[in-house]
Amino acid sequence: MTENPPPPPAPPQWGYVQPAPGAPPVFAAPPVGYGAPHPSAEPPAAAPATLGASALGVALLAVVGATLLSTITGFAAAEGAMRHAIGVSPEGLENLTDTQLLALLSPVRTLVLWAEIGFWAGTVLGIWALIQGIVAIATRRGRGQGIAAVVIAALGPLAYGVAVGIAVTLGVATGASG
Repeated sequence: MTENPPPPPAPPQWGYVQPAPGAPPVFAAPPVGYGAPHPSAEPPAAAPATLGASALGVALLAVVGATLLSTITGFAAAEGAMRHAIGVSPEGLENLTDTQLLALLSPVRTLVLWAEIGFWAGTVLGIWALIQGIVAIATRRGRGQGIAAVVIAALGPLAYGVAVGIAVTLGVATGASG
């Protein structure tokens, strides 16, 4: 009676396969469907989009609100400062000391303060919207709105600078001509 030798051990499903003595190492391919979800697994539930929507709202508030506040008050401050400086000749403006130049802004200091509040509020809200938009994109909680928030928050300083620059220039021109 001949005994049957024991069957060789089964190779692993994937990874390193023990080669025969003297043979080079062999790597087996992963099994079919490796990494794919189990057929009975349910797709993950969609996360609420409230994070992206709130990031978009904060970005719009930062850009539109801060730009409007600083544009309106910047125009009025520039116009008021120029009206206060009407009696000073252009050559006289060049010879003013720093204290005298600051004195030109004294009648409009409240307007200058509101323009600065608009700048800092827009900065803080814009950074908040940028961070919150990135988190919304990364966590897929309002991805489209998060992308819009990031774009708006990133372009906000450009829009702010252009709008306030134009407003102050127009304020200086209006104050000088009046």
